Amino acid sequence: MKIAILLIVLISLLTITGCSTENKGNAEEINQEEVEVHEVMSEELELNFSVIPSLKETQFIISLTNQSDEMKKLEFHSSQKYEIVVTNDKGEEVFTYSKGKMFSQALDVALIKSGESMEWEEVWEHEKLPPGPYKAKVTILSHQSENLTMESEWTVPSDN
Repeated sequence: MKIAILLIVLISLLTITGCSTENKGNAEEINQEEVEVHEVMSEELELNFSVIPSLKETQFIISLTNQSDEMKKLEFHSSQKYEIVVTNDKGEEVFTYSKGKMFSQALDVALIKSGESMEWEEVWEHEKLPPGPYKAKVTILSHQSENLTMESEWTVPSDN
């Protein structure tokens, strides 16, 4: 009986170990050492920022497209890739994406192939906003993407 249990455990361990060393996935893996990756130069990445407001939420869509003919690398110092700040007509901050959130403090690398994009979507859930103009500003937080910021403005109409 003890020998049968020992054999079952041993066979299970060998099966698990054997399966863990095989790569059966079809996902493409990019090894930085095998592919030439170039640093980001100004205007090689195109930033698009859309704001879609509604009564009780505002949706933000951020897109970063590699306009160059080469693969580009972005390094982030935490798991936070961008910051979004919304201000009202008095310049007061009414929403900051990172406020109240925690981000891991680990170096993260993103590789963007030529012509490809990275996209993020965030939703800010809020009460009905007071009427008036609002401005949202997004900033990409990679140290290689200096000056990758964009603003978008919209107006909340007054109820008549």
